Amino acid sequence: MINKKTKSNLKQNKTYSAFSQIVKIWFHEYKTIFNDAGVITLFVVAVLIYPILYTLAYNNEIVKEVPIVIVDEDDSEMSRKLVSMISATEEVKVLLKTPDYYEGILLFDKSKAYGVIVIPEDFQQKIYQFQSATVSVYADASYMIIYKQIMTAANYAIGTMGAGIEVQRRISKQQQLQQAISERDLLPLEVYSLYNPKGGYATYLMPAVFLLILQQTLLLGISLIGGTLHEKGHDDLLVQTASKKGGAIAIVLGKSLAYYSIYLINALYIIVIVMWLFELPMHANYFELFVFLTPFLFAVIYLSISVSTLFKKREHGLMVLLFTSIPFIFLTGFSWPTEAIPAWQNYLAQLIPSTPAIKGFQAMSQRYASFSQVSQHWVHIWALVLIYFALASLSMKILISRRLKK
Repeated sequence: MINKKTKSNLKQNKTYSAFSQIVKIWFHEYKTIFNDAGVITLFVVAVLIYPILYTLAYNNEIVKEVPIVIVDEDDSEMSRKLVSMISATEEVKVLLKTPDYYEGILLFDKSKAYGVIVIPEDFQQKIYQFQSATVSVYADASYMIIYKQIMTAANYAIGTMGAGIEVQRRISKQQQLQQAISERDLLPLEVYSLYNPKGGYATYLMPAVFLLILQQTLLLGISLIGGTLHEKGHDDLLVQTASKKGGAIAIVLGKSLAYYSIYLINALYIIVIVMWLFELPMHANYFELFVFLTPFLFAVIYLSISVSTLFKKREHGLMVLLFTSIPFIFLTGFSWPTEAIPAWQNYLAQLIPSTPAIKGFQAMSQRYASFSQVSQHWVHIWALVLIYFALASLSMKILISRRLKK
């Protein structure tokens, strides 16, 4: 009979053996990664360069000095005042002031100007007669950011001038200045730009892009490794490990620890160094943030391992998965409101690790959210970890079993 001490020793030996297998796979995967130039490019070079390149592109935060043309058909004191007010805004730069409408449109058609503001010839006359003087704004709406800046400048200048004219009209009717101002602006509006004071594009966009860079480089890199394994046809350590009980799980755990250890450093580089370098908002506790992001990395890793078993050629993963970046950006809901996305696409989005991760990451880093306030996203990511871990283990078991039969 086996006594309790012997049973305990056997359990310890099994535990040690299982742990030993995981560690062997872990360090074996390091060799696989660092002996593959393509994987190094994705895991190291791309992660080092892409965050900086993308952030540099949006580092100005907002578009300034958009070239426009002002067609002043009136050439009066009031029209010149309006031209001066428009020119003073930071959003636009007056490329040309002309009385000729067609000259302005010609520059617009040649894409030398992105907007044309037309001041009509009876502009001052109508103002003095207290009639509506319509100013026309033609702006390139195919580029929404530029369109917004032109309209902002035009609305501000025209609105300010209109308010001044109205105040002067009231004063001419014997009203006091303060009374005229208060009656002109019965409902004053105060706008506070929370979480993104500059209204900048980089502040809004880059935190989400950073997580997508981590996700996509992992997905492509691991798929590259999976395709290579198929081409190679045999890996002694993987076959040896898979032949043992629970071997597929040990392989998946060992591989995932190798990938996680590399991407933890990558995440530190992006969140601590890149975000600090470009002065992007970071209001989260770093420890809590990395506790939140840990399951995200594992969910992406297990998803990538599952997918990688499908590719029989090294380049197949790149060919198939490269196109997923744009759909993933769309489905996460930061480029287009989730409420406006069809229901079936929203359901599909919940299976992508970046969807809950980006929501939680943005809330913590930009909106001062505590860990408890993003706990629903954290639980969501852990559910994906369990699903994709089971799928990765099953996929790996099937893959190795087929190799053993051959």
